Amino acid sequence: MKLKVMGMIAGLAWGGAALAQGTQDSTMPQEPPMQDPSMPQDPAGTQPPRSGSEMSGGMGGSQMQGQQELSGSIVAVKRDKLYIKDENGAVVPVGVTHSTQIDGKTIEKHRDIHSHLRREIKEGDQVRTRFNVEKTTENMASSVEKMNK
Repeated sequence: MKLKVMGMIAGLAWGGAALAQGTQDSTMPQEPPMQDPSMPQDPAGTQPPRSGSEMSGGMGGSQMQGQQELSGSIVAVKRDKLYIKDENGAVVPVGVTHSTQIDGKTIEKHRDIHSHLRREIKEGDQVRTRFNVEKTTENMASSVEKMNK
């Protein structure tokens, strides 16, 4: 999905550049378009990048793979989710399951996740969490560690 979106953005960028060139006043001398040095070069200058990872210099695809880490302050605890405000001010929801370790301990299977979270984590707590992105949009915590014990 991410690659499709990146491809659409690349197509729009290439189409907009062509449209801008086609509407220039014919009395104005035309200069070749500026090339991004990180973009793969096409000698004819006619082919757009083939994938989103090529367009972003190879970094776009790797950011969503594997385990991620987030540090910040808890702004809300709702049901089985922690809402963490990062250093940039973005609030990121992170899901919690019975297999999530909170300060090194998993939540007992018979315990309600929400009750456990309300008891262990308070709004304003500074935490560091490790999580995986599941189903392309769901952040699921593997561990949560309070930093202000």
